[in-house]
Amino acid sequence: MIEQIQQFFKDSHKVNRLVTVCFFGFLLLAVYFLATLKYDLVFKGGMIDSHRADFIFIRLFIVIGLVFAFSYLALHYTRLSKKEVIVYLDKKTENIHSAAQKADHTHTSSHFAVPLLHEKIKEAKSKEEKWQAALNNICHQLHAGQGALYQLEKDKSLSMTHGFALVLNEGETPPSFQAGEGLIGQVAATAKSLYLDELPEGYAARIGSGLGNALPKYLFIFPIKKENNVLGVIEIATFSALSEAVKKQVEEGIGILSEI
Repeated sequence: MIEQIQQFFKDSHKVNRLVTVCFFGFLLLAVYFLATLKYDLVFKGGMIDSHRADFIFIRLFIVIGLVFAFSYLALHYTRLSKKEVIVYLDKKTENIHSAAQKADHTHTSSHFAVPLLHEKIKEAKSKEEKWQAALNNICHQLHAGQGALYQLEKDKSLSMTHGFALVLNEGETPPSFQAGEGLIGQVAATAKSLYLDELPEGYAARIGSGLGNALPKYLFIFPIKKENNVLGVIEIATFSALSEAVKKQVEEGIGILSEI
């Protein structure tokens, strides 16, 4: 019996219901006694004329009514406050969970849509526009801050022919590399992609906008191949990491650029 009582008082919902029932029970009891007070004073108390005490009764009714009203409001507010706290904690937990999922999504994955890339290439008219459209779409899908496309020249060098969010200084010639020279030349020579998650200081230019500028943190360089022949190299600089799945999707889908 004692254990059941202890368990009952540990359940806040049951205790709240009991308090509410008791409150309205005492309220009804008080109303009954107040309603019969005049008659009790006359018949049981021997008061000859109760009308002389009407002002006292009215004041008593008002005071007790205000006490009950205030008690009910306090009880109601306490219950609402408790519910609000619970809802707030639930939302806070949900927001934390959502933020963690979003951070994980930004860090590890998003889907690289090869059909969308193919569609953007088809929409462009000239060959040069197709190359630029392809680079733009790749950068957009990978949320890149900067991108560059290098094409293989007749002398076997790789020259930058298209850029995304790149600004060359006045009179500056686009960079070019020989096979095996630098990271671009290395990717062209080995026909294998390269991914860096710690860029050397001063390697990448600051990516700027009207709101400020910042250095990218990750670099993804991959070859454009037709069968075993390298036709060019694309270099992408991003602020967030790319998942292995996305990098694989890019490497497998980028072959459509060889048809331009």
